[in-house]
Amino acid sequence: MPNSLAMTGRAHKSLMSHLLPGDGLESAAILLCHSGRGREGFRLMVKECLPVPINDCSNRSKDRLSWNFEKFFFPEKITEIDRQGLSLITVHSHPNGYSDFSSVDNMNDRELFRSVCSWFDDRRPNGSAIMLPGGKLIARTVDATGRFNPIETITVASDTIRIWKTKRRNRRVPGYGLRVSQTFGKGTFELLRRMRVGVVGCSGTGSIIIELLARNCLGNLVIIDPDVVEKKNLNRIVNARKKDADRKIPKVEAIRKMVAAMGTGVRVDAYQADTTSPAVIEALADCDVVFGCVDTARGRYHLECIATAFFLPYFDIGVNLEADGEGGIVQADAVAHYMHPENSSLISRGAYTSEQVTAEGWRQVDREHYEAQRIAGYLAAVGEDQPAVISINMQATCLAFNDFLSRLHNFRLDHNAEFAVQRFRLVHGAYSNEAAKGKPAPVFQKFLGMGDRSFLIQNLKSHAD
Repeated sequence: MPNSLAMTGRAHKSLMSHLLPGDGLESAAILLCHSGRGREGFRLMVKECLPVPINDCSNRSKDRLSWNFEKFFFPEKITEIDRQGLSLITVHSHPNGYSDFSSVDNMNDRELFRSVCSWFDDRRPNGSAIMLPGGKLIARTVDATGRFNPIETITVASDTIRIWKTKRRNRRVPGYGLRVSQTFGKGTFELLRRMRVGVVGCSGTGSIIIELLARNCLGNLVIIDPDVVEKKNLNRIVNARKKDADRKIPKVEAIRKMVAAMGTGVRVDAYQADTTSPAVIEALADCDVVFGCVDTARGRYHLECIATAFFLPYFDIGVNLEADGEGGIVQADAVAHYMHPENSSLISRGAYTSEQVTAEGWRQVDREHYEAQRIAGYLAAVGEDQPAVISINMQATCLAFNDFLSRLHNFRLDHNAEFAVQRFRLVHGAYSNEAAKGKPAPVFQKFLGMGDRSFLIQNLKSHAD
């Protein structure tokens, strides 16, 4: 099962400061986590970190640590943890660099979690973790019987994306991966081979980002789009064929076959649905990173709800193209945004408005009501499809893809924080980048990392009923 643990950059920095203070001795902390259910596993999001004060530790050495767990969990605290549905992860450091749980760790965890699991009536995941010098984390769940299961992925969602996967034997780099490995190193290549990335929207920019991910030897793609291939898509969906349009093949199915034909060993999970589908939400909760390639405010809002709830690093790709109707171009902008739990939201940046989300919702469910309210001035006008030019789509998509690579491999001279928004203005021939300003919009900040308990996620799923 691809179980995962995610935290913010601030939480990881605080945890690292406490667990690795520089004295070479072990330290401990407790993580309280919200959880979310995926299609194949669960995802834990760190809500709170409780450092165990050094003065409360006994027998603290470079390879051993004792502390009074019960001191932190009196009955009222346990009741509150249970009420919020939180999972508990104990974490301690291995400053000597030993990259596995010791036999003493195993013995202590079996004894501790036999008790912890008895606090709750459900089967919520609980477990333990170790932190190594440099901040790398290794984690596992521990059930009431003392059985250990590795947490496959640990993510720090910040300006630089840090992802640690469970151990796997080194494999020879295949011929189609040699150039990727030579450019970014075997470590980054191996990470890409084991990553799961969601792409929502498989048309103009979506098909291109899928092409780039697949050609760079990604391990697993989760692709999502409710529509079928039409003739109007043939000039912008990479490798789309006339016979796909004639047969009205679902976009995700056409692209899945295209990726399989590449022969780069990429697994593709395809969903012909939108972001209100519970199956889609669960599939995205299993992902390491998400790309949004939608052209509606409503779609962007849904993706921000999901990314916020599950601490998912989120790249948004957009194109703004305005033609004058007489063969000229008024404006042609390629835009790439990057969001993580601690920086500003798309709605905060003005990429869309709540009025647009409301208007698009009414237009979809009740066109007559929408038109009446729009004419009366109560709803925003919903724009028609913009002209599509594949070269500008490629420009926007390459901005986002190279940003993704830099946040994994960190090859830029400037800090990644300076590239939260990137724009290329074709008419002006100008490129610009800027840092994110502010925090997530209040509607998202309130539900950060709450997973399935997020009202935003519950509300999305209710629209599918």
